[in-house]
Amino acid sequence: MPTTASPPLRRLLLIALALSLGPAVSLGITRFAYGLLLPVMRDDLGWSYTLAGGMNTANAAGYLLGALLTPWLLRRFGASAVLLWGAVLASAFMAASGFFTGAWPLLLQRLLAGMASAFVFVAGGLMAARLGAQAPAQSGLLIGLCYGGTGWGIAVSALGVPALLEAAQGVPHGWSWAWWGLALACLAGTAVLV
Repeated sequence: MPTTASPPLRRLLLIALALSLGPAVSLGITRFAYGLLLPVMRDDLGWSYTLAGGMNTANAAGYLLGALLTPWLLRRFGASAVLLWGAVLASAFMAASGFFTGAWPLLLQRLLAGMASAFVFVAGGLMAARLGAQAPAQSGLLIGLCYGGTGWGIAVSALGVPALLEAAQGVPHGWSWAWWGLALACLAGTAVLV
């Protein structure tokens, strides 16, 4: 009876680390970085607490919509394409945040960024599970590495946003620089996913 050899563990670990950039983009940057920018944007744009919270609610609603759409997208396009295009869209929506000051465009951006994040996270989760199935004894490690990427994104956001805000001090709507920097970080993570 022929057997198929599973890929070497080293290769699987490298793939898991690459996949970890999906959660870095989708949660660590696209979702959690908003909390770092909220106080500056709220002060600059004169937002009420309701509007500021509404931005995060729009992101969560977008995530829910995206999660509901993702199974259909997975069947139609496959996990790799959904992961990659979700990451590209998340990067684009992050960059778009730096170009608007109106509440409605920013609410729409947060909604769309949430949807794109869900595409990345759900497709990446499926790919992580498939990866774990190739080495059942190491599946916990492989899946944990993939999901641990959220921490990479949080670290990039925590280190990058304050530096970018300081660099843009005195510039009108200087928080825009942070959105653009975060978008570049998302694109860099997306490039590794390719």
